[in-house]
This record gives sequence, C-alpha cells and structure tokens, in this order.
Amino acid sequence: MSHWITICEFPLSKDLSAVADFIRRHQLPLRISEENNRQCVASLAPQLVEPMGQLLARWQAGEVDLAQIQVHTYDEAAPAGESAAGEDAQGAGEAAGEAPASNTQGEAPVSVIPQWSLRQTPVSLMLIALCFIGWFMLRQGWAEPLVIFPQGAGDFGAAQSSLAWHLSRGEFWRLWTPAIVHFSLPHALFNALGVWIVGRSLEARAGSGWFALLVLLSAPVSNLAQYYWAPQNLFGGMSGVVYALIGAAFVIQRWQPRWRDVPPSLLWIAVVWLLVCMVGIVDYFIPGGIANAAHIGGFAAGLLLALVFCMGGGARRYFSATDARRDSDAANTRQEF
Repeated sequence: MSHWITICEFPLSKDLSAVADFIRRHQLPLRISEENNRQCVASLAPQLVEPMGQLLARWQAGEVDLAQIQVHTYDEAAPAGESAAGEDAQGAGEAAGEAPASNTQGEAPVSVIPQWSLRQTPVSLMLIALCFIGWFMLRQGWAEPLVIFPQGAGDFGAAQSSLAWHLSRGEFWRLWTPAIVHFSLPHALFNALGVWIVGRSLEARAGSGWFALLVLLSAPVSNLAQYYWAPQNLFGGMSGVVYALIGAAFVIQRWQPRWRDVPPSLLWIAVVWLLVCMVGIVDYFIPGGIANAAHIGGFAAGLLLALVFCMGGGARRYFSATDARRDSDAANTRQEF
C-alpha cells in the first residue's frame, strides 16, 4: 500500500502552479492535495522529503525560480538496486543548493556558493559585461575617453593636475570609467570572476539598489586613491570595486557569522593577496605593476559602507528564516547519526 509522506504545507491562497509544473516536468513521485484547509505537497519516496523540503522552502522565500531548476540523475555511483526515486532525490538536493551527503559517513550537506537566478543580479551581470567591453575598447583604441590622463613630469598640484583639467571640461564620468578599462583578457576574466562569486551573492541578498550604491561609491574612491598615489601612471580595471565587494563581505560575515554564501577562506585569500601585492613582489611578474592604492581604497570603502549598512540593520538580509531551517535540518541530521 502506498504511503504518502508530507513534505510541506501551504495556505489555500498560495499559487502552487510553479510547483505542479516542476513535478510534472521532472516526473517526480510527488502530489499536491488539499487536507484540513491546507495545500499539502507529499512524496512517495522518503529520499525526496528532505531535499524537496529545502527546495520548496527556498522557493517560498523567493530565493529560487523552479522554472530554472534542473534535476539531474547519476548512475555511475548508484548501487544496482537503487531506484529512480533515489536518483531524483539526489538531483533535487543539488537543485536546492546543497551538495550531496553520504549517509554512510553521517555528514551534513556541505555549503556551496548558491546558484542565484540571473534576474536577481542584474547589476553584477552588467559589471561583468563591462569588464570585457572595456578590454575590447582598449584593443580597438577607443578607451581614451574613459581613462584619467597620466600627470606629466614635474611638481604635482591638484589644481594643475590632469584630473583637474578633465573636471574643468565637465568630464566627471572619468571618476568612474577607469574601472571599465582592462589591459588584457586575463585582467578582465579575474575581475569578472570576483564579481560573479562575491558580487552576485551580495546583490541577491540585499537587493540591486544597495549593491549599485556600493559600486558607485567605491569606484571613484579606488580610482582617486590610485591617481593621487601614482599620478604619473595610466591605470584601469575593476579590481578596486572587487576589493570593495570583498571588504563589504568581510564586514557582513563578522556581523552575521552564519552567512556563508561566500567562503570565508576565499575572503582571507583575497586579503593576503592584497598584502602580498603591497610588498611589491608581484610587480616584477606583471607588466605595468599592480594598482595597490586602488585595491586599498576600494577595500576601505567597502569596509566603511558595509559597516554603515550593518549598523542600519542590513545584515538581517544575509540570514533568512529559510537559512535557519536549513541549519536546523543539518544539526538534526548530525544528531541522528
């Protein structure tokens, strides 16, 4: 006799058409029924209960789009007698943002960087595109309107500087646009990767408005820091903004220790790399050197802006009720073993 196991319940007013489409698309052994004035999602396969519960909790919180979720099956590690339902459970678990866990080891799921919907991170995607657009413009010789001209030899005075000349002509955009220019494809790739890993998690949690403000304030700070540190050098790149994102993530994790969308070890590696570059060793291996002042300026701006953000209560956005339930489930799993 079939035994349906309830995964979660929703009020009658909740539209579950997306859930029904997800079940039908992947042919999962699930059903939606009305019981005691509630909509119940239940499963015939016990293996699906926990991963589907996590996935539906994240869907209800607006963190995932079920239309974008794909369920994958794996045959290579499955025992000969394992059912299709068991394979679907593994796939649904990965769709919910959790790494597969081995029951024989008794380990809780390992945290990974969430796969945010592209619609949740439009500013980050625009920054990534700008990295490659700036590299392409430089290759075509079109980047001159974007950079701050290097200062000529002689005594440096702010009033007679090349930056002052730009501003006197109304070219205020040059305070921001050097972040777009990239001098090589690896330069653009590394900065785009930094935005993808750190920026998208920051934006998806707090919203595009605050994230755009963080970028718009940190870009001129990092550019001006580099210009006044070495006005005789031409500079460009989004690494100052990336270090602002790293600084912001660093503060938020201190304020909200349970936020682990970005691995803390990755942030520490970035800080160590900043210190190594400041020593000057890396300049011997990279043509043109490293814009250390831009990194420091961006990092400091990110720290300060995130501190103000957290003091205003913004850190609450980086740990939701769904995250609490996930942590509770992981703790219960460890206790059962």
